[in-house]
Amino acid sequence: MSDSETEQQKKVVLPQIIMNVYDTQYQVVRYVGQEILKWKLIAEPESWEWDVYWTDSGVQAEMLSRMKQHQKVNHFPGMYILARKNNLGKQLTKMRRRFPKEFKFFPFTWMLPSDAQDLREYMKGKGRDETLIVKPEASCQGRGIFLTKSLEFISPTERYVVQKYLGNPFLIDGLKFDFRIYVLVAGCDPLRIFVYTEGLARFATEKYLPPHPSNFDDLCMHLTNYAINKNNENFIFNEDVQRMDIGHKRSMSSVFEKLKQEGRDIDQLWMEIKQIIIKTLCSAQPFLKHQYTTSQPNNLMNNMCFEILGFDIILDSSFSPILLEINHSPSFTTDSPLDQYIKANLIEDTLVLMNVNREEKYRLIQEKHQEMQKRILTGRNIRMTQEDRKAIVEQYQLIRDAYEDEHLGGYEKIYPCDEEYETDYYTQFLNYSSDIFEESTGYRC
Repeated sequence: MSDSETEQQKKVVLPQIIMNVYDTQYQVVRYVGQEILKWKLIAEPESWEWDVYWTDSGVQAEMLSRMKQHQKVNHFPGMYILARKNNLGKQLTKMRRRFPKEFKFFPFTWMLPSDAQDLREYMKGKGRDETLIVKPEASCQGRGIFLTKSLEFISPTERYVVQKYLGNPFLIDGLKFDFRIYVLVAGCDPLRIFVYTEGLARFATEKYLPPHPSNFDDLCMHLTNYAINKNNENFIFNEDVQRMDIGHKRSMSSVFEKLKQEGRDIDQLWMEIKQIIIKTLCSAQPFLKHQYTTSQPNNLMNNMCFEILGFDIILDSSFSPILLEINHSPSFTTDSPLDQYIKANLIEDTLVLMNVNREEKYRLIQEKHQEMQKRILTGRNIRMTQEDRKAIVEQYQLIRDAYEDEHLGGYEKIYPCDEEYETDYYTQFLNYSSDIFEESTGYRC
């Protein structure tokens, strides 16, 4: 046998990457998978022959428990703790009671009907002149939202999330606006958090006036939701990706640049936004960790789930960021060149950062094969000591850190922090959220 024939035999045929897109409506996800990453796409609800499963809805723990080590899904079981308006309100309110200064970044919130008495007392006291914004518990895209100064317009039996309305927003050209900021949760035990450095700025289409019963129904003035404002005759679509500073939906970076030119401290704003993101996810970490580790107790790489969250953040008149809500399935509709550009890059950078590639798939399959061979030869499972397990986890994390540093794309890693003292600062929030988790579930975190 010649040397060339020997070399041919040594060559490894790497397995193909398969992405199951059965449960997504978004064409941009298919475009990135097939046209950019050159993966094979399938749309089969019953198939388990895939490496990435992309779904527009949440994921149950049962699905995660059936997955193989090389498979990934784009949601975490348990993310409902933040993605549902009522749960987010409950969780952050509990954290604010313990850390009033550190968790003042979201509006006063009441969950009805359970908090009806607290809301009545607030409105009788210092809240008697306040405007409330009322959101149906399960609504999205601005549906069913209304403003009021009186509790008589709020049904006591309906499930609502009620918030103190921000009546003094920071304005650009007289318009209210907010930011859709994309956050990648790439692991939950421990937390691994990345923020995308490009996002969207969404503008209302009517000039802002302070809230008054006479304008409560003018939702195109009070709300920035694209789904509401796009139907207004004033709405301007962005039609040129080279001019992302035009229209009622713009790139976040173009708005940052405009604000910077006006003398605003964008570096300070960005730091405060990152702090909001980390603190909020710290409040959910024990819930995510419990669902993940009970579903995949032997996964040491902390990488079978990932999730792109949409943090909606508005600025008040003092230029402080305020968290409005979190979307666990942010829209990937691409109605404009701006949407296509930002969202395609976001999805591509996410999948690259999660290290979905043929070499990694081959390595994990081989690792599993070798483990099974050892089991067959010894006739028993190989049980790791806690010390061995800890050493392997640390080794995986070092390998992952090195890979991520080289493949950030448009992402910035924000947790774990670069400085140890910063990570230590957030430990107090993780510890308290663990106390909340244990108290509410009876499970030790």
